[in-house]
Amino acid sequence: MPQDQLTIEVQTLSAAGAKVALAAAEAAASQGKLKVSIAVVDAAGNLVAFHRADGACVTSIEAAIRKARTAVHLRAPTKVFEDLLHGGMTSLLAFEFISPSQGGIPLILAAVVVGGVGSSGGSGAEDEMVANAGAAAFVAAATKRT
Repeated sequence: MPQDQLTIEVQTLSAAGAKVALAAAEAAASQGKLKVSIAVVDAAGNLVAFHRADGACVTSIEAAIRKARTAVHLRAPTKVFEDLLHGGMTSLLAFEFISPSQGGIPLILAAVVVGGVGSSGGSGAEDEMVANAGAAAFVAAATKRT
């Protein structure tokens, strides 16, 4: 078997890209006076950047990371899975890495998930707004450079 069939090239978020997403998410949270934790993960769901606002609940730390990982692993905003859970799809709870709570957004470039942003500590809509701000800034910066 040829060597090129034994491996694949994976595109993933860099530290610089994570900083772009994190800064924009922090700015959105600050503007809304939200005390949240924000996590940015790479394509494998590994933490690359993190911020916890002063006064943010301790439980928001793990929740933000799980939301970001869920968005990456399932390649969709976590709100999708929250809605499925509310619709009765309780089997989602069987997966350890799933966080079916609004506030996780995948980072997608050219139809490839390269990372994710998760926010926790506000309402579901506030967390999603913060994560969306980070994702939008990342995509804008990444597409500007290409």
